[in-house]
Amino acid sequence: MSQFQGPQDSQPPTFSSESSEFLGHPRGLFLLFLVEMWERFSYYGMRGLLVLYLTAALAPHQVAPGRYTNWLEVSQTTVPTKEEEQNKVEHPTMKLRLPLTVFVGQPGEHLDQAISGDSGPLKFELVTDSGKLDQFQNTVWTPVSEGLQPVAFAVESGTRPARGGVLHYRVTNPTDRTIKLSTKLDRPFSAEAIAADPSKKDKQDPDYKVYFKVNDGTSVLSTNIPPASQRKPDAPDFVLSIDINRIDSGRSWIKSSANTLYGWYTGMVYLLPILGGLIADKLIGTHRSMVVGGLLITLGHLVLWCSGVGQLALNDYGMSIFVTGLALITIGTGHFKPCVSVMVGQLYNRDDPRRESAFSIFYMGINVGAFTCNIVCGWLAATYGWHYGFGAAAVGMILGIATYLTYRNKYLAGIGEPPGSRGSLAMAMLPIGLLLAAAIGWLFHIGVLDQFDRLMSQKIAFLSVIALAIAYAVWFIARQAPGDRGPVFTIFLYMLFNALFWLSFEQAGSSLTTFTDELTDRRFAGSVVPTPLFQSINPLLIILFAPIFGVFWANLARRNRFIPQPAKIGIGLIFVGLGYVVMLMAAMRLNSGVPKVGMIFISGCYFLHTVGEIILSPTGLSYVAKTAPKNHVSSLMGIWFISSFIAGLSAGKVAALVDPIIEGEVKLPWNIGGQADFFLLFVLSSCAAGVVILALSPLLIRFQRNRND
Repeated sequence: MSQFQGPQDSQPPTFSSESSEFLGHPRGLFLLFLVEMWERFSYYGMRGLLVLYLTAALAPHQVAPGRYTNWLEVSQTTVPTKEEEQNKVEHPTMKLRLPLTVFVGQPGEHLDQAISGDSGPLKFELVTDSGKLDQFQNTVWTPVSEGLQPVAFAVESGTRPARGGVLHYRVTNPTDRTIKLSTKLDRPFSAEAIAADPSKKDKQDPDYKVYFKVNDGTSVLSTNIPPASQRKPDAPDFVLSIDINRIDSGRSWIKSSANTLYGWYTGMVYLLPILGGLIADKLIGTHRSMVVGGLLITLGHLVLWCSGVGQLALNDYGMSIFVTGLALITIGTGHFKPCVSVMVGQLYNRDDPRRESAFSIFYMGINVGAFTCNIVCGWLAATYGWHYGFGAAAVGMILGIATYLTYRNKYLAGIGEPPGSRGSLAMAMLPIGLLLAAAIGWLFHIGVLDQFDRLMSQKIAFLSVIALAIAYAVWFIARQAPGDRGPVFTIFLYMLFNALFWLSFEQAGSSLTTFTDELTDRRFAGSVVPTPLFQSINPLLIILFAPIFGVFWANLARRNRFIPQPAKIGIGLIFVGLGYVVMLMAAMRLNSGVPKVGMIFISGCYFLHTVGEIILSPTGLSYVAKTAPKNHVSSLMGIWFISSFIAGLSAGKVAALVDPIIEGEVKLPWNIGGQADFFLLFVLSSCAAGVVILALSPLLIRFQRNRND
C-alpha cells in the first residue's frame, strides 16, 4: 500500500526518562503505530463497504406500506458454433419479463401482472433446498413445479423479515445447443422521461429503485447453459435465486455509478495529501494537522451514519448527506495521512540506523488496521446494517485520536510543532473542511458533480488531459540540467507503469468486491462469509510476507546484487496480471453454467496481487527521493501522487464498464462472454506492460542516477 510524503523532517527532540525506549525504539513510535492503525481501520472499513452499500437493493420492510414491483428481464440466445461465427450467423434473442412484487404491510393482495415475452428453449423448474448434498458435495434440489411464475413476497412494515423464503429456479437445457442465459433487473425510465427525451427508451434509469436481488446481485448476470445431455456428472445445477433485501437498505445504484463514485473517493485520498502536507509544513505543523484530519475523518463517519437514519436512508437528501460524509473523510485524510509518517521520521536523526526498522514497524500498523477493519465493519454491516459498519469506523478513529491526545505530551513532546507562531491557524482548518464538505454535498445534490464527471468522461476531455500531461512532462524534463534529464525521464516513465499497476490493483474495492459478493460461493462451516472480510486477505498476507521479502532484499544487498527499479515494476505488473488470470479462469467456469465459483479463486487473485504489491509498492517514493534533482524533490513527489490519483479515479471508471461489457454495449477485440472479457483486459494490459518494461530494463537503468536503484 503506497505511502505519503509530507513535510520534511526536523531535528528530533531530546526525550525525558518518561519517553524511555521500548524494543529499542522511542515509545512515541508505538503511539503513532496505534494512531495510524485506527486511521487505516476507518479508511479501509469504508472502502470495503462503499460499492456494496451503493449497489444494494432497498429493504422493503424499511419503505412505506404499499405494493412495489420490479421486472426481471430474462434473455436466451443460442451460442453460435465456430463455423457460424466465421460466417457471421446471428441467432435471435428471446426475451421474457418476469414481474417481481413485494407487498409491504399488505399481505394477501391479488397478483394481476403476468409474464410477458418469449419463454425460450430453457426449462425453469421451481425447487427447494432438500438440505442434502450429493456425492460431489453439490446441493440436492427438490422439484416443486415447472415453469416461471410471477413472484410475490409479503413483509410487515418496520419488521425485518426472517431469513429464508428465497425462491429458487433450476435452469436446464433440453436442446442440443448451448444457450446463453442473461438476466437483469430492468430499470426503465418513466413514460414522462421518455416523452421528454426519446433516446432514453432503451436505456437504464440510474435512479430507478430495486427491491430484489437475483443470485445475490442487482445487476447483470450472464452464463452459458450447456445441453443437459452434455453436463458433467459432478457439475452443480444452475439455479436462479430470487429474494428481497432482508437486512438494511442500500442505495439501489447501478454498478457504473457506484464504481465511478468509488473511483473519485479513492483518487482524492491520494490527491489531497499533497495539499495537506503543504498546509502542515508551511502553516500549522504536523501535530495539529493530524488532529484536525482525525477529527474531520471522525465527523465524516458520523455523517455517514446519520445519512442512514429514518427516511434519509431512502431519499436523495440522505444520499447527499452521505456524499458530504465521504468528502469529510477525504479532506480529513488529506490532513492526516502525510503527517503521521513524517512524525515517525522526526523521532530519529537522519543517520540513525533504526529509522528503517521504525518505518517497518509503523507500516505494520497500517496493515493491522486494514486487516481488522474489514472483519469488524464487514460483520456489523452484514449482521445489523450498513450504518453499524460506518459507525464502527468512526469509533476506530475516535480511539486513535483519543489515544494520541492522551499520551502525546508524554511520548511525543516537541514533535510536529508548527513553524513560528502559526499554530493558531489550525483552528480555522476544521470549519474550512466542514464548509468544503458541505459544498461538495450540495453540488452533488443539485447535479453539478454528475455533470462534471460526465464532462471529464468525454473522449475529448480524456485525450486533452493526456496531451497536456505529455507536454508538461516533456517541458519539465527539457528544463533540467543535462545530467538530470535521464533520471527525471525515468521517474515520469515509472509513474506511468506505477499508475497502471494501481489501476489494476484498486479493482479490489470495486469490480472484484462485487464479483465476490455475487458470484463467489462464500459458504463456510455452515455460515456465509461476509464479502468485506475478503478485503482482509491482502493486509494479512503483507503482515506475513513483508518480513520475508525484507530478508530477501537484505540478503541480495549483502551480496552486492540488486533488482533494478524497472525490473521490480515489471515483476509487480506481471504478478497483478497473473492474479487476473485466476479471475479469468473463474469467469470462464461461470460461463459453463456454474452458478458460483469457490473462494479459492478470489483468494488466489489477492495472493498474487499482494506479492506484486510487496515487490513494487515500497520502492516508488524511495526511488523518487533518491533520483530527483534536489530542487525538485517535492514537485516530483507531488506528481507521483497525482499519478496515483489518476490511477484510483481510472480504476473506478474502468470498473464501471463491467456490465456494459457483459451486455455487449462496450465492444472488445475478443468475446469470451460474461466477466471473462473484462478480466482478460487486465491480463493483457498488465502482463504486456510488465514484459515491456522488463525488456527495456537494461536500457532504462542507463538513464538512472544509480543503476542499482
